[in-house]
Amino acid sequence: MWGAGSSAASCRPTASARSPPSASRRGSPRSRRGATDGAGAASATTRRIADEAGVNEVTLFRLFGSKDALLDAAVEAAASGAHPPPLPAEPREPERELSAWCAGELARLRGAGAVLRRCLAAPDLAGRHARTAERAVDESAEVLRAYVDRLAARTPLADAPERGAAVAMLVSTLATDALGRDGLPAVFAEPPAAAPRGYVRAFLRALGWPAAR
Repeated sequence: MWGAGSSAASCRPTASARSPPSASRRGSPRSRRGATDGAGAASATTRRIADEAGVNEVTLFRLFGSKDALLDAAVEAAASGAHPPPLPAEPREPERELSAWCAGELARLRGAGAVLRRCLAAPDLAGRHARTAERAVDESAEVLRAYVDRLAARTPLADAPERGAAVAMLVSTLATDALGRDGLPAVFAEPPAAAPRGYVRAFLRALGWPAAR
């Protein structure tokens, strides 16, 4: 029963509660970002997410259906919104090309750092979310591995297992730098701007690249 002065019409969602004309199942970037910013997914209530996105809870549920679906969208947007920059199809200046690529990768991973860290470490974002975050790093390894194969076809390098280990070390270093530099100041003592070239020179020496010896 409705109280005095109430009606069925007054219980319907207001205009502000309805999805805006341009809203889609993907939701707004602010709502996806709000799902995992700040205190983390475990404490991300739909009310807090709605407040940060500038909408109300009814709108969020109309767009996403559930809090889990909203978190899925946030993780997917952070992990898959940008892909690793390409490396040249024909390697010509490995140190320069790889240094530029490493700088781009560090920027890409840092941009998604808050979400990726939670995906890989927080128990509330285990399972499929962790696998989604891992893709962001796996793609880096795929791009780098293909470039090294092209380089090896032009110049004698270390054997395939050693090349694979060198790729793993560089990608792991980039991911750790991007996601954990602030917490490991003694490990990452070199200034961020100088780090890519240092990583690449060590990488090329590990590959057996003649010019790096």
